[in-house]
Amino acid sequence: MKKLAILIFAIIASLNSFGQVTVNPHGKFFNYNGTKIYYEDIGSGEPLLLLHNFFNTADSWEPYIKPYSKQYRTIAVDMMGHGRSDIYNESDLTFRHEEYAKMLFALMDSLKIDKVNGIGASSGGSTLLYLNVMQPGRFKSVITVGGHLYYSKQAREATSILGIDQFKEWAINWGQSLEKQEYLAKMFWEMRKFSEGDPSFTPDKLNTIQAKWLVVLGDNDFVIPIQHALEMYQGIPNSRLWIVPNGNHLPHLEPEIQPEFLRVSLEFLDDKWDTID
Repeated sequence: MKKLAILIFAIIASLNSFGQVTVNPHGKFFNYNGTKIYYEDIGSGEPLLLLHNFFNTADSWEPYIKPYSKQYRTIAVDMMGHGRSDIYNESDLTFRHEEYAKMLFALMDSLKIDKVNGIGASSGGSTLLYLNVMQPGRFKSVITVGGHLYYSKQAREATSILGIDQFKEWAINWGQSLEKQEYLAKMFWEMRKFSEGDPSFTPDKLNTIQAKWLVVLGDNDFVIPIQHALEMYQGIPNSRLWIVPNGNHLPHLEPEIQPEFLRVSLEFLDDKWDTID
């Protein structure tokens, strides 16, 4: 188990880190019931919503912002409690993807965005599942990277093996403030207790999704079982599947994979993949 923890830390530490986050030139704030949510709004064209993984910030999309914003109105959000966004409820250590989805709908409404494309990593991917089940008609194309349908035994075991100190290290590496390092580490540690409820997507819910969908999973993902990707692919009507060779939980953040992820994601978003009936 100790070797597994060291290996996982080495993988995560090798990914891009951005130091303490600051408000970027295109950064703005949206007020959701008294909670400030940070987002960046760059480019023009069809809207493209970018949702990062737990512990990270909108800055994780930096390698993709420029090329995406040449074709899309690119909106990258700091998840509640992360980076420049406020903590939603400091006394509650239960992270709720559905509440985050409601925040994002409110942001879309404030920006007068009716229909959007989306890319989400890990918790960001699971949030996109909530968004599409809650309001199926508002998404055109979606890409999830390491998204999960439910909190699996594999995920709970990985959480328990790594431990809360490791989560603090991740929060530090991805630029969270001291207050948020402690808060997010505790919140993620509590996730090991989850077995059902959030997220929880059954085939009947997946079948209501209308968006064109690309399921992405690294074949070395230590958190999400490959069965999740297969179930998502089989359950969502208009979906495609990309298992990334030698990819970890966040293959889009691995420098050697980023050029391929950019190419594939743009092809998919640009409707260059024929739908197979």
